[in-house]
Amino acid sequence: MSDYLFMYFNRPEIDRYARFHLWGSARENFSFAEMCEVEIPILEMKYQKSIVELYEVLQTRKKISEQLKNQIKKICPTLIKGSLDEVEMC
Repeated sequence: MSDYLFMYFNRPEIDRYARFHLWGSARENFSFAEMCEVEIPILEMKYQKSIVELYEVLQTRKKISEQLKNQIKKICPTLIKGSLDEVEMC
């Protein structure tokens, strides 16, 4: 499954592996032969789909969380002012 492979190759461990095995001078090279040496755990398709779906849900939740944080930052001064005004009334 292409999404599963994409997720696997985006891992920091793969980046470190590739950087360790680079060669060259002005431009670094990571040969196809080296790429063929990378062992990829190939799971059953249902597990690959489950992992991709979980990853997508996680990314969606992170995005929603960031949006909520930004909204709270915008209204926070108003909430604080309102609570201080309420305290002064007491």
